[in-house]
Amino acid sequence: MDNNRTLEKIKKCLEMAKSKTSNPHEAETALRQAHKLMEMYNLEVGDVLASMASEHTTLAGSEGSPPVWRVRLAQVCADAFGTRFIISNPRWSAARFIFVGCSAAPELAGYAYQVLGRQLQKARRDFLDTQKRCKRSTKVARGDAFANGWLDAVHSKIQAFAGVEDNIAEAIEAFMQKHHPELESVELKRRKVKARNEGASDAGYEAGKSAQLHQAVNHQPRARLTMGL
Repeated sequence: MDNNRTLEKIKKCLEMAKSKTSNPHEAETALRQAHKLMEMYNLEVGDVLASMASEHTTLAGSEGSPPVWRVRLAQVCADAFGTRFIISNPRWSAARFIFVGCSAAPELAGYAYQVLGRQLQKARRDFLDTQKRCKRSTKVARGDAFANGWLDAVHSKIQAFAGVEDNIAEAIEAFMQKHHPELESVELKRRKVKARNEGASDAGYEAGKSAQLHQAVNHQPRARLTMGL
């Protein structure tokens, strides 16, 4: 029996053992069977948990290291769908974001990043078209301030949905330990907005307020991004 089929059997046994519809004898039998399979195929609880999660990769959309506002957008999408994300920036290929989560969440987070990224880029570009007689460095700074203001507005809407169920968090952590054990955390260093660029930040915040976020129908502590989806 291959590992995937074995893991599926173990997961079904564990689900039966935890099910409220199972009687005590059925639950005990299912749990014993799960332990037997794990011992037979030399599998650990971490292997079972990790198999419940998956990853989805999407292009970051910029050359070189992604700017802070793109990383923040990836974070917003990761938070909204109860996933974690990894920045992959190989030397000889385009930067990517890898979303890790359960069920369809990673793919949805990646799709939301692409959709919202296009909309944020357009809003940023439209704003910059109004900035006349500016040096390129000033335009870049104001564009970044606008983007971060936009994201501030969007992020404030998903704080009520922060967090995931314990079993999902455990599955994600097990997947990360199994498939990405050498990763390091990176602290975002957001550029301080100069007084002359505060208007750009305010404009971005107002534009970002049009984003719509709704809690999932099943009321789990995860959000669903709906703007443009």
